[in-house]
Amino acid sequence: MPTGLKGLIAAGILAALMSTISAALNSSAALVSLDIVKRLRPRTTNAGQVRIGKVSAVAIMILAMAWSTQGGRYSSIFEAINAIASNIAPPVSTVFLWGVFWRRGTRQASFVTLVVGSVLGAAAFFLDLPIFGMTKIITQQWGIPFLMQAWWLFCFCSLVFVAVSLLTPKPDPKRVASVTWESPLAVIGRGRIRGLSDPRVLAGGLFLLMAVLYFVMR
Repeated sequence: MPTGLKGLIAAGILAALMSTISAALNSSAALVSLDIVKRLRPRTTNAGQVRIGKVSAVAIMILAMAWSTQGGRYSSIFEAINAIASNIAPPVSTVFLWGVFWRRGTRQASFVTLVVGSVLGAAAFFLDLPIFGMTKIITQQWGIPFLMQAWWLFCFCSLVFVAVSLLTPKPDPKRVASVTWESPLAVIGRGRIRGLSDPRVLAGGLFLLMAVLYFVMR
């Protein structure tokens, strides 16, 4: 790369990095001050929330700096990001998918699934983080790569969601009618397909592409 272009690329990378860090810190501060402290202490003033948000942002930044020293335990930053996401995403994905496609799902099932899935995801994360030594228990000793860990965790969370939903009272049909599909296949058969820009066609093409890439690159 020419010297001037190298500077532009470096500036772009730094700008993107600063934007990402700023967004993450703002979101974390709002999460702590509004969703946690404000709920536990409803009388907290706006000034108090701002102060708590500032302290939270500083604490989270320090924790992030401490965590960055563990990057050498992964082969690349790509693996580290996806390995962490594979432990966090399954319970959230389970609640979202089952909540949209199955009207029998209940709020109690959503809560239990998020709690149980988060605990299991954290346990899998620490088992696969070689704190002592360099051996990843789940990936290397048990032979389950992080992407398959996400799949099996999703399956377990699905079982939890279905079981708890069937054991708890059925939700009011009127309340869930506007946020759920009539059936899992309603998203496919509802209305006529209108050309290649139809979301069903695009989703089908994306699914086919993912299937081909999986069988080619496995």
